[in-house]
Amino acid sequence: MYIFIIILLLLAFLVWSAADISSGIYVKTFCGIKNCDEKVVSLTFDDGPESGTTEKVLEILKRYDAKATFFCIGKKIGPNCEVFKQIITFGHTLGNHSFRHNDNFSLLLPSRMREEIERCQAEIKKYAGYEPRFFRPPLGVTNPMLAIALKSFNFDVIGWNVRPFDTSAKNAEEVSRRVISKIKPGSLVLLHDRMPHTPEALETILDWLYANGYRVVPLEEMMDRLKNKKKGQF
Repeated sequence: MYIFIIILLLLAFLVWSAADISSGIYVKTFCGIKNCDEKVVSLTFDDGPESGTTEKVLEILKRYDAKATFFCIGKKIGPNCEVFKQIITFGHTLGNHSFRHNDNFSLLLPSRMREEIERCQAEIKKYAGYEPRFFRPPLGVTNPMLAIALKSFNFDVIGWNVRPFDTSAKNAEEVSRRVISKIKPGSLVLLHDRMPHTPEALETILDWLYANGYRVVPLEEMMDRLKNKKKGQF
């Protein structure tokens, strides 16, 4: 009986440590700032570029003078290269989100993971002229195989601490409500620019943030703030 309980607890731990990107068990990740004493927030968008929605997201960010990070899927960049170039033109940060973003990414061997990551890096460099320093694993799943694969790179691996599950939400109001209910100083928000309700939700979120005294800062600035906080400067 005790052995069975121990096995169940071990399995639960393994599932949690892989599925929760903030666990840091296998891969060190940046997921925002805990106990941040300044009202700053960073916005990140996954799974683009997506013609028809990414442009709307970019226009709203421009209107609010907000910078974000876009974790791009490599295979989408070529077919949507003009949208991709807009991300760069508007001064946003790029991130690697693998080449195909297959659901079985976390089940691949390290060599296959490296291939997916390298192909995405190459595609971003082809159109942007540089390789990004940020990586976010598909579905946010980390495991020992990914840890081995990432040894070939010098990435900052990025997670989140506000996730509205916008890919399954019914509408923009549901997404914005979930985000706003979880926002606090130092939040790192995950959204998806491929979803049709993202632009409307983003506008509501930005309205609320600015009305409540928050500043939207680039991911790089948020990470620098954490480093300074650990040094006792914040």
